[in-house]
Amino acid sequence: MEVSLALKIKEDKKLHEFLMKNSYFYILLNRNSKYYDELLKEYKKFNRNNNMEKINDAIDNAELISNIIKIME
Repeated sequence: MEVSLALKIKEDKKLHEFLMKNSYFYILLNRNSKYYDELLKEYKKFNRNNNMEKINDAIDNAELISNIIKIME
């Protein structure tokens, strides 16, 4: 892997954590640094999915609280 690419990844802690969890990208990046764009696409997709899960969990929690308040009335 190119040194500049490794430094760029290391600067972004969340991207670095994603890369540690999806270590198959290390192999790809060691072979060719052009896979960095693919890594970023997968990382963004992962973040989008995580954000949607958090929103859905918040909605579920709000509904649960609403139901509990209705029961208590």
